[in-house]
Amino acid sequence: MGAGKTHFTKGIADGQGVEDRKAVTSPSYVIVKQYMGRLPIYHFDAYRLNSADEMYEIDCVGFFWGDGISIIEWADKVMECLPDEFIKITIKIEGKTSRGINVSYNGERYRNFMEEIKEAVKCLK
Repeated sequence: MGAGKTHFTKGIADGQGVEDRKAVTSPSYVIVKQYMGRLPIYHFDAYRLNSADEMYEIDCVGFFWGDGISIIEWADKVMECLPDEFIKITIKIEGKTSRGINVSYNGERYRNFMEEIKEAVKCLK
């Protein structure tokens, strides 16, 4: 908690052209929120779920295999619901104002995308 998951989602929303950045808030009590940008963003919070079955009850499959971007906070609680291919972003608190971010992917779909990101990050150093 407090690692910056929702703040990170606000950055993705900015990048997708979501006009009202303040509308991007934690979906803790509603499980999923939708934001409209160039692509729709579906922002999930699985923290309060007891099982992956609860994720299926809200038709997560329809979101995950649609044309939008699905962001799932606490995804480790619902791993069996996820598609075979996904990008995993882990945010770790390293200090009061610092975070460590690890980005990995599962499956071939995101290989080229991740290589492009890797090259872009090298250019920033």
